[in-house]
Amino acid sequence: MEILFVVALLAGYLVLRRLFRRPARGRPAGRTLSGKAWVTDGDGLRVSGHTIRIAGLDAPEWDQKAKHRDGYWFSHGKQVKSALIREIGGKQVRVAVEGRDKFGRLLGSVTCQGRDVGEWLVREGHAIAAYSDRYRHVEREARQAGRGMWAHAHNFDPRHHRHRKGKG
Repeated sequence: MEILFVVALLAGYLVLRRLFRRPARGRPAGRTLSGKAWVTDGDGLRVSGHTIRIAGLDAPEWDQKAKHRDGYWFSHGKQVKSALIREIGGKQVRVAVEGRDKFGRLLGSVTCQGRDVGEWLVREGHAIAAYSDRYRHVEREARQAGRGMWAHAHNFDPRHHRHRKGKG
C-alpha cells in the first residue's frame, strides 16, 4: 500500500512539474519542425506539440476591434484567425526555428506548400511587419493597395492594443 502511495505521489509530481515548468531559455535556433498546423490566433500555431509564434510580424489580438468603412465595429482578431485557418489550418507546415519569445514560445518562419506564411499574412493586410525589417516592403505594398486592415476606416496597431490592455 505504501508503494502505491509513493508511485501515485511521484506520478502526480511529474505531471505538475510538466504543467508548471519554466519555458526553456536555450537557443533552439536552426532547428526545423514539420507537422500539421493548428491555428491558435492570428500569428500563433501549434505544430508537433510546440507553440509557435510567426517571426517578423504582429497580428491583431483575439479581442481587438476595427472599424469597417461602413461604420460598424467588428472583431478584427477573430477575422484574422479565421483567414489563417482557411489558409493553413490542418495542413502540413515547416517551421524554421529562430529562437524563443519572452513567453517561451518558439519563434520561426513558417512555410506551407513552399509559401512563406508570414509574408502572406502581411501582404494580405492581416498583420503588420514588426520586430524586424523582414516584411516592411510587403507591408508597404499592402498599405498602398488598401488590403486587409489598411482598408478599414480605423484599426489599431496590435502592439498598441496590447499595451492599452496591459498585456505586454
